[in-house]
Amino acid sequence: MKIEDLKQLVATGGFDAENGVFFPLADAIATPDAPQMLTRVYTEIVQEAVEMQMVGQRLIRTMRFSDTIGESTSYKWIGAGNIPETLRGEGGEYPEFSLAVGQTSNIRAQFKKHGLVVKVTQEQIKHSQWDVIRLHITEAAKALSRSKEKQIFQLFDSQGVVVFDNDVPAGSLKGGCTGRDRFGVKNGSLTQEDLFDMFCQGLANGYNPDVILMHPLAFPIFQKDPILRNAGYNMYNPREFINSQLNPTNSYKNGTVDTWRKQQRAATGSAQRLTDKETELLTTGFSSLPSYSPLSGMTVITSHMVPFDRINQTTSVIMIDTQASGVLNVQDPLTVDSWEEMTREIIAVRIKEAYSIDVIDNGKGILVAKNVPLVPNELFLNPQVVINDLTD
Repeated sequence: MKIEDLKQLVATGGFDAENGVFFPLADAIATPDAPQMLTRVYTEIVQEAVEMQMVGQRLIRTMRFSDTIGESTSYKWIGAGNIPETLRGEGGEYPEFSLAVGQTSNIRAQFKKHGLVVKVTQEQIKHSQWDVIRLHITEAAKALSRSKEKQIFQLFDSQGVVVFDNDVPAGSLKGGCTGRDRFGVKNGSLTQEDLFDMFCQGLANGYNPDVILMHPLAFPIFQKDPILRNAGYNMYNPREFINSQLNPTNSYKNGTVDTWRKQQRAATGSAQRLTDKETELLTTGFSSLPSYSPLSGMTVITSHMVPFDRINQTTSVIMIDTQASGVLNVQDPLTVDSWEEMTREIIAVRIKEAYSIDVIDNGKGILVAKNVPLVPNELFLNPQVVINDLTD
């Protein structure tokens, strides 16, 4: 049996479509080199399953190392602050480029092994439970990937630059978030202005944030913000607005304004410029963020792996530059091996990998707002109307 045939059997639950017969699992295992081939087949299957599920790994760089280098390794990483001298003097040599620019450029990868074991019983083999075994192995691989995902988001939350922190304002760059409730009292909610501050802090650090990470329960905060909510629903697509793929609205393309201008030309023979008040009265264009807004082009990703305090109902909102957030140092890629335990009549299938997750440039490409409550900024939303003096 070739490995392609075995892979087809695993994918179809043991059914040979070409010959129209069911192939027993016990017979497949009994064929020569079957254990080695099964290891390769299941390795490919779990790698494909994990790659489809992973979100965090797409937000960081990946570096691969040989398994012969030991438990740790160190290497240099260029930071945004490393601006080398490039001028070559007449008759001189070109300056040598070096990554050694201080302690912040050093990344020390401390490799750790991670893995899970799936037990395959003799009864499962006897009854040819191809799909059950594949399910157990792939779900174990997904659980392993979720563990890695959690570590990535914890790295972002713990190693990023803390711009806002409602619990410990003194420990952040700008104190607590600036949101208020409908009565004008600060409630620690995240506002559009806070996002601008986070974005600009990233620019000041030399990086260009392009992704906002948040817990799914925090996503409604943006739709309930009075400014974002108004513009979002006027654009008839709040989700698209939150992702901020916006262009500035040109009020002068409005039919009413064009008609008014044509009338002015007919009366005076010239195209008179509208005043701001006239434009405000005549236009029916929607309010929108300009294309140079920091939110323009920003991608919002929700994940339940973002830190969330269920008791206090607070979470972190994280803004990152995906090119300078973290690095996944891989020593052993995700692989599958197996062995037989004769005394217990089972086959142990082990899924394992070795890696280290580290931050780049001391986390300057990661901006964090900590302990953000799941409440919106409500200032001027649903204003309180009081009717008095009804004696007349």
